Amino acid sequence: MHSKLDLHKHLSCEDIIVEFDRCHNENLLNRYLGRCNKLKQAMSECLQVEFDINRKKHFEKAMERRKKVEEAWKDMDE
Repeated sequence: MHSKLDLHKHLSCEDIIVEFDRCHNENLLNRYLGRCNKLKQAMSECLQVEFDINRKKHFEKAMERRKKVEEAWKDMDE
């Protein structure tokens, strides 16, 4: 089970999250009988794709910062 997901943090998965929450809140038995499992799987896949995109962005930013630091170190050594 996912913790409560903030829609403003997961814009690309917003519609799936809303449908998943609606499915769970619509009927208590939906949660326990697995009627929302397809939505949960779709949501998990969407969140994983979003996580992978963010990880790549953060890695690229880190590499840029690292390059600047290494250039500064090179300037200090000269």
